[in-house]
Amino acid sequence: MKSSFTGKIRIIIIFLFLIALVQGMIIIQLVNNFNDIQTLKQDILNTVYITIFLQFVLSIILIFYLPVFLRNAFAEINNILKDISQGMYNIELDINTFDRNLDKEFMTVVLEIKKMLRSIAAFDKLKKEKIIEHHNRILAILNLTENGFIIIDNNGNIVYINDKVTDNFSALSEKTNIAETNFPPEIENNIKKYTLNILKAKTKQDSQQFFMPSLKRHIGMNSGIVRGIEGEMCGAVISISNLEKKKQDKPREKEQDN
Repeated sequence: MKSSFTGKIRIIIIFLFLIALVQGMIIIQLVNNFNDIQTLKQDILNTVYITIFLQFVLSIILIFYLPVFLRNAFAEINNILKDISQGMYNIELDINTFDRNLDKEFMTVVLEIKKMLRSIAAFDKLKKEKIIEHHNRILAILNLTENGFIIIDNNGNIVYINDKVTDNFSALSEKTNIAETNFPPEIENNIKKYTLNILKAKTKQDSQQFFMPSLKRHIGMNSGIVRGIEGEMCGAVISISNLEKKKQDKPREKEQDN
């Protein structure tokens, strides 16, 4: 059976104690049975030299063994924690391998990390499901409304655009940078200009209108700022109203002859 870290340290300390004990017993024995003071002196000195040398060797082993062991023991644990810090939660820990190669004192840490990873993975899965669920709800609401919506980030990239906008402005699409792309005059002089003012001022703009020849009426634009947890701007929402096609009046029925 493999000795544990505590067991190895305990053995070295016991050896140090035994050497000191043997040293004392030998010196007592020499003092009780000496015949010549010079011989006694030399025997005591030899005993002290030998025992001090053995204690010194064991102390050196202990001093150098501890850091090396701790570095090796924590190497795997540090690798696991590094992966976790980078957002990698689906780590498969082979407990049998750790049990063979890692001392039992550190196995408790690995087992607790394994439990923590299960909890984090379950929470992460639930969080993603909720984010996707709410994301889809918001998209459904934006597509059901009569207004068109464009959502951009701080760099002018379109991260979302609903059907009302794409139906009326086919040149606009997701993943397009509205600030760096050239569009037809209808978009360039109105929607793009309005969006660039938002990005430049980093605040919402007053509602504006422009005439859309294809619909033969004025279109309204309004805006809102998307802010992060600390209140910093991380994007904007542009609302475009009056895009819904007007329903044609039903032709009046011919009056029946009296």
